[in-house]
Amino acid sequence: MLWDLFPDGVQIAVGDPRAGEPTGYPDEEAHVSSAVPSRRSEFFAGRECARKAIADLGFQPTVIGVHPDRSPIWPNGLIGTISHSSTLCLAAVARQKDDALSIGLDIEPDSPLPEGMWDTICTSNERTWLDGLPSGQSARQALRIFTAKESAYKAQYPLTQEFFEFEDLEISFDGHDFFAMLQRSVPGFSRGTKLRGRQVIYNGHVVSAVCVNSEQFKKGAGS
Repeated sequence: MLWDLFPDGVQIAVGDPRAGEPTGYPDEEAHVSSAVPSRRSEFFAGRECARKAIADLGFQPTVIGVHPDRSPIWPNGLIGTISHSSTLCLAAVARQKDDALSIGLDIEPDSPLPEGMWDTICTSNERTWLDGLPSGQSARQALRIFTAKESAYKAQYPLTQEFFEFEDLEISFDGHDFFAMLQRSVPGFSRGTKLRGRQVIYNGHVVSAVCVNSEQFKKGAGS
């Protein structure tokens, strides 16, 4: 099921964030030296998942550093994304090429999203759509919107270095597929650009993934 999230060539690894052990890479371990034990375990598990995916691509496992903004530093020529809940950790890694310039992954426990969060997360069009759904469906669809936006944000950020508000993306669904439409222009993306993603239910979680290609990201656009 997870292999349906991304195009061919993207490797995915699964882990348990409760079982993460020190990685043996001092630069990585220093980043979470003062963190609480649960945060350290989650961080270590994510790095180990990422190295497993890197090895599956045929590369030697290596240190995965941390940018000042806390995003991972991937080895040259590779792109990747890591996400975890308290009980599940996923990492996806691929060679960077025209049909995979950047990828984003988000996982959230499959439970209703409290209505008090909807206005923060949703555009007016998304909120109208939720309000028109049968009773009992809206809260779970709101979660789908949330995790779709998170994965789209993570996919665009390595290319643009732009921080998004929830209102900067608008989500529409087509079965398991979704489209995240940019509501403003950012470097490389014009307003109205649609990033295509996919969602699956895996091990009690909603998992969303987005892959940005060279047709969507055009240097010089959106500036």
